[in-house]
Amino acid sequence: MCIVGIGKMTIQMPRGRGGAMPSGILGFDELTGGGLPRRRVTVVMGGAGSGKTIFGLQVLANGALLHDEKGLLVSFEQSVEQLAQDCAAFEWASVLRENGPVEILDARLSQTIAQGGDFDLLGLLAVMGAKLKMSGARRLVLDGLDVLLAHLGSAQAVRREVYRLREWLDASDLTVILTAKAYDSVSATSKDYDFLQFMADCVVMLRHTVVNGTALRDLRVSKLRGAAHSANEIPFTISKYGIEVASGGPGELDYPASSERVSSGVERLDTMLDGGYYRGSSVLITGAPGSAKTTLAAAFAQACCARGERTIYLSFDEGPRQVIRNMAAVGIDFKSPAASGLLRMVSLRARSGSPEAHVATVRALVREHAPQNLVIDPLSALACGCGGELGEDAAIQILDIAKSRGITTVSSSLLGNALPLSEESPIGISTIADTWMHLSYVSSGGERNRALTIIKSRGTAHSNQVRELLLTDAGIHLAEVYTVGGEVLMGTLRWERENDLKRAEEASGRARDLREREAEVALAEARARLDAIARDIEVRERDLEQVRHERRLDTGRSVSSGDELRRLRGADASEDPSEVEAPR
Repeated sequence: MCIVGIGKMTIQMPRGRGGAMPSGILGFDELTGGGLPRRRVTVVMGGAGSGKTIFGLQVLANGALLHDEKGLLVSFEQSVEQLAQDCAAFEWASVLRENGPVEILDARLSQTIAQGGDFDLLGLLAVMGAKLKMSGARRLVLDGLDVLLAHLGSAQAVRREVYRLREWLDASDLTVILTAKAYDSVSATSKDYDFLQFMADCVVMLRHTVVNGTALRDLRVSKLRGAAHSANEIPFTISKYGIEVASGGPGELDYPASSERVSSGVERLDTMLDGGYYRGSSVLITGAPGSAKTTLAAAFAQACCARGERTIYLSFDEGPRQVIRNMAAVGIDFKSPAASGLLRMVSLRARSGSPEAHVATVRALVREHAPQNLVIDPLSALACGCGGELGEDAAIQILDIAKSRGITTVSSSLLGNALPLSEESPIGISTIADTWMHLSYVSSGGERNRALTIIKSRGTAHSNQVRELLLTDAGIHLAEVYTVGGEVLMGTLRWERENDLKRAEEASGRARDLREREAEVALAEARARLDAIARDIEVRERDLEQVRHERRLDTGRSVSSGDELRRLRGADASEDPSEVEAPR
C-alpha cells in the first residue's frame, strides 16, 4: 500500500497495475485494481448532479498534489468562474487556479457558432494542443463533451468529429477523461452518443437516485480493458474531500489484534467479560427501546475519557445537549470531557443523508479527531429509509475503518418491531461483532425489568448468566443473579422473595435466641444443683471423717484404761488384758 495525504486527509492507495494511473479517489482505485488506464481514454457518464465534473477535477487535483502531474480541464458547459465557485469547498480546490498545476480552459461555443451548426474540432484541438504544451499537463479532462457535440448538425458529423478527437488523443499520449450526460435509469447515453462507450478503454457510470426520500449515489465501472475490476454498483458520496467511494475493505483481512483489555465502564460487566473489552474490537449492544442501550454505551465513553483517551460519541436524532442532560441523571458526566475536547460529540439526523454519506462523516471525524474509541448510537439508524442492505454495507465500512486503525467501537442497535426477547439485529452485523450483548425486558409481577445477556465474546471466557440491569443515580448496576427453583427473579418479585426470606430468617433467629436462653437457664439450674450436691457431699464427707475420728479416740481411751487396770492388779505388763480372767 502507498499512503499519501491531502491536507488533513490521508488516503491509502493501492499500487497501480502496470498501465494504471492512480486517481486518488478514495475507494475507486481499489475497484479498478490501481486506477484509470494511463495514456488511454476514460468516459464518465451520469445524470444531473451525479458528480461527473467533480470526478474529473478531483483526478486532476490528486495528480497535481500526489504525483506532481499537471492537468487541464476543458469545459464545454460552465465558465471558469462557475467551476471555481462550485469547487471552492473542496480540500483540493487550491490547485484550481490560473497558471497553477491544474488549469481550466473555457471552451463554450458562442451563440453565433452554435446556431450556425457548421464547425469542426480542428480549431479547438489546436488551442488545446498549445495549452497542453505550454502547461506541460499530462492529464486532460473534456467536461461536457455531449454539449459540444449537440451543436453539430447531424449524427454523421458527430461521429466524424468524435473519431477525429480520438485520433488526436491517441497521438497526444495523454491520460484523458471525457464526461457526458446519461438520460435514463440505466445510465445510458443518448443513442446519438452511445458509441462513446465503445471507443473508450474505461467506462464509469455515475447514478444519482432517490429511495424513500433519501438521495443515493452509486458508481459502476462497466468497462475496463486489460484489467480485472469490480463491475458492481458501489455507493459513493461527495464530501469536502470530494468523491469517496464505498470500500468493502481489504480483500485479505489483516487487522491488528490487541490482547489489552479496556473497561466497559461497569465493574461487574468487566467481571462477566473476564476483564472488559479487547482494545480495537467491535462491540454491539442490541435491545428494545428504553432497555438502556444508550446508557451502557455512554458508560464506556465515560470510562474512556477517564483514562484520558480521545473518544467520539456519534448519536442519531438526539442532540448533544440532550444526551449530556440525560446521562447526568444516571451519574455519567459528559459535560467536562466534552468541554475539554477529549470527547467529541456529534449528532446527525438519520435521514439527512444516505448511509454512504454517514460513512463519509465518520471517516472525516476519525481523520480530524484521531480517536482511540468510537461510540455510535444507534448503528441501526444507517438503515433508516433506504433498505437494510445499504445500511449493512455502511456499518461494515465503519467497522473496517475503526478496526484498521485499532479503534475500539461500541455500537447500539435498535430491535425495532422485533420481539423484545428476540436476539437479533435489523442490521446484520451481529456476525462480525466481536462482542455482542443483548438487553431485554423480563415481565413478571406486574412490572418490566431490564436484563443483560452476553450472547458472545470472541477470544474470551464470559458469563452465561442473565443479570438484572438497574439504572441508579450513581450509574449502571448489575445485580447478583437471584434464582429460586431454577427461575431468575427480578424487581418486585425478587424484593418480596428476599423480604420473605429475611422475615423467615428473623423468626428463625428469634426461635434460636429463645432456645438459647432456655438452655442457658437450664444449664445454670443444673450447675446450681450440682453446686448444692457438691456442698452436701462436702458436709457428709466431714461428718464421716468426724465419726471416724471419734472412733479412733474411743479406741485409744479403751487401750489406756486396760493398761491402768493391769497395773493396779499387778499383772504382767505384757499380759493381754483380754486373757485376764475377770474377778468372780
